Amino acid sequence: MSVRIGNQIFKAEYLTNPEDISRGMMGRDKLEGCMVFKMGKGVHSFWMKNCLIPLDIVFVNNGRISKIHPNCPPADSHSMNPPKYTGIGDYVIEFPAGTATDWKSGEKVNINLGTPMNPVI
Repeated sequence: MSVRIGNQIFKAEYLTNPEDISRGMMGRDKLEGCMVFKMGKGVHSFWMKNCLIPLDIVFVNNGRISKIHPNCPPADSHSMNPPKYTGIGDYVIEFPAGTATDWKSGEKVNINLGTPMNPVI
């Protein structure tokens, strides 16, 4: 599985079930490549609860970047109301902070699920 944005290709972890999506990057101290969340079309909010590293959060709608939240810091463990990062999309992709620096809204995103039955999105 991989994600291509511009001329960059990233190894991807692909999450589809609600438990994995809820857990996301919680408790992990590194991310190699990216983490793709299959969300279904709509408005979605992410927060950095129990996340150990800063991330770039990219919302993808119809195969294009719709919103980028760069360099989102881990939530303060004592905060009762951690920041939420919201956008519209059918996928949300998390990258290590600093990865999305040169990307813009509207840029094409190809998500390759790695099987012939699943086309590149």
